[in-house]
Amino acid sequence: MPRPQTNLHQKVREILGRSLPLPPEASSPIRHFERTANATMSMLKYVDDHLDAAGFYGTVKERHIANLRRMALASLVESFERFLKELAILCIDSLADFVNDDRFDEFSAKGGQIAFHLSAGSVGKALCESDTWLTNRTTNERFRKLLKRPFGDNWENLFPEENQPSPGERDRARTLSILWQVRHTISHNVGVVTGSDAAKLKMIVKSNVDSSGILTPTHYDIIYVKRFLSETAQSVNRRIGTRLAEVLTALHQDNPALFDSLDRASALSRELGFSVTINGSIGVL
Repeated sequence: MPRPQTNLHQKVREILGRSLPLPPEASSPIRHFERTANATMSMLKYVDDHLDAAGFYGTVKERHIANLRRMALASLVESFERFLKELAILCIDSLADFVNDDRFDEFSAKGGQIAFHLSAGSVGKALCESDTWLTNRTTNERFRKLLKRPFGDNWENLFPEENQPSPGERDRARTLSILWQVRHTISHNVGVVTGSDAAKLKMIVKSNVDSSGILTPTHYDIIYVKRFLSETAQSVNRRIGTRLAEVLTALHQDNPALFDSLDRASALSRELGFSVTINGSIGVL
């Protein structure tokens, strides 16, 4: 008797029913990032440890591990992108009820997308979740306007450009630009460095980058990327959290009836993972 034909259309749809609840860390952007990034590193260590057993051909192992490291590298960068998005959601939800200006105009959500998310009670999710955050320029533009003082000038660039102050942050921004492009190469070209990729990377690193090869990150490459992104996430989390508290302070000083400063400071501190102060009220973790 012939085997029944598999309905591939249905099998693909069944993927949508296979999910797990979000971890407790998902309530905090920085903790969510660290949870996901650490899970990626633990996965690589687990595979490395178990493939060290006898019976595996070295060249075959390295070929498979190289592919796994490419995917891990992309996952780390994507985790950082989600972190930026979740921080923006936190900022928008913290400010939406108290401001009436153009600070949300940088977001491109359409009416239908907004309708889907408003039922969850989050303006931030409605505005942010459908957008990508894959360049320094896009991230700068959104946070500069989002975290400006009420009816005041825009905030500083989160990731400074070449002609701007703060050399350390400029170096961080340049390195992050490399990782955005590396993530593009892995996600869209399966790790093959195209001529276009090489040209863009050459402009960032200011040295020659070979094209038509395939990225093959080492064990230590992944470790260094994780360390860089973790340090960057901690820095970004503190800078944005501190600035958000300053904006809320300005709003509260203008109208103390808007919200209870201690309650707001404590809720924000728990989400950020460090204590912030709003108009003299120190948040309780």
